[in-house]
Amino acid sequence: MKKKLQFLWLLFITFVKRHKKYLALGSLTGFFATLFFLQAYPIYNRISGVKIKKIAIVGRFSENTLPFSIQNQISLGLTSVLPSGEGAPAIAQKWEVDPSEKTYTFSINPNLFWHDGKRFTSRDINYKIKGAKIETPNDTIYKITLEEPYAPLPTILSLPIVKPNLIGTGGYKLSKIFYSGDFISELSLTSQIPDLPPLIYRFYPTADDAILAFKLGEVDILQNISDASDLATWKRTKITETNIYDNFIGIFFNLKDPLFKEKEVRQALTYAIPNFEKYTKAFTPVSPLSWAYSQKVRLYRYDPETASKILAKSEMASSSSEITITTFAAFIKLAQSIVDAWSKVGVHAKIKVVNFLPADYQILLLAQAIPSDPDQYQLWQSTQTNTNLTHYNNLKIDKLLEDGRKTIDIEKRKKIYSDFQRYLVDDAPVIFLYYPKVYTIERK
Repeated sequence: MKKKLQFLWLLFITFVKRHKKYLALGSLTGFFATLFFLQAYPIYNRISGVKIKKIAIVGRFSENTLPFSIQNQISLGLTSVLPSGEGAPAIAQKWEVDPSEKTYTFSINPNLFWHDGKRFTSRDINYKIKGAKIETPNDTIYKITLEEPYAPLPTILSLPIVKPNLIGTGGYKLSKIFYSGDFISELSLTSQIPDLPPLIYRFYPTADDAILAFKLGEVDILQNISDASDLATWKRTKITETNIYDNFIGIFFNLKDPLFKEKEVRQALTYAIPNFEKYTKAFTPVSPLSWAYSQKVRLYRYDPETASKILAKSEMASSSSEITITTFAAFIKLAQSIVDAWSKVGVHAKIKVVNFLPADYQILLLAQAIPSDPDQYQLWQSTQTNTNLTHYNNLKIDKLLEDGRKTIDIEKRKKIYSDFQRYLVDDAPVIFLYYPKVYTIERK
């Protein structure tokens, strides 16, 4: 073995000596060719109009938990949802509801294909709908019969339909996917539509990691960053601010706590908080973009004098009384501003930071998702013990929520949800603060 190694080494040395000029020329040529490619490729992209977008996303995701913004690029749902919250055609070109308002018949686009070339049929739809009877009499008909009317169904069916390995029907097709452990680290998509650029999504566990990647040139776009101040002074960057109207920041009272039993006390605590000028104020649990949004609600204008008078008669007026605001690390500054505002009206509060929702709390400060459809049965109906954060119990609200999800006629639903918003806001189980902002930062 030793002799063989010596022979191979001598052979290598002899080869290098005989061809060193050619080897040196080849290395030099390769170096300059690589350098030229690195310099010329961006110019080629600009001339040809083809530019890969490298986008940073904060969070850990699997194939089944990708953000809807990415899922919607890969595939379509049976329906889609308009900004107003109404259902619109997608895979289904149209649908009909029978007179009983329990059976929905969807007509599927007959010319739709999966990314793997197979024709899409009604039997490919894989929604799981509890208590529903599903029929597919032919390739283009998908029929759902419910146990009772359920008006939000068309918006529920907007969830993108995807086959294993992220095979979809949308404008972008998966080309490459990389993992770090159980989570996706990078996702490459190619456009099925002319003139749309390829996309590379890179995923980072924290916003700080994503911002560092932007600074290092790993990505050219940061999406949905909550704080853009770290890059505000950077040259050749474009920062776009967006209000998020499918979430609101709110203060949720635990109505099982005796301190918050009286509506007047909750209203007074609402009056004691000034507006947050940087943000758009929220007034109701329904998105202001929704067809069901109503402005006919109580407006809690900042009024510390009235708040002080009401709270002076409550148990919270005692110097020994103290309430706890439970929140997440992202809202510490906001929580402190609320503590300061309440201290001005004689209420003593402290902050408790948690990593998950605790079973017991007095007040929760957090972001609440707003459903596309105004149906908020799970959030406010008294029987929904796992999702009704405030333990709210109001028979009038219960009845409105039950009627709202069973009523198909949109004008009748508008009246129902207008009343729902008016009564709920007056009852003040939650203080609606504002809609959050996010920032998209793009390298010019």
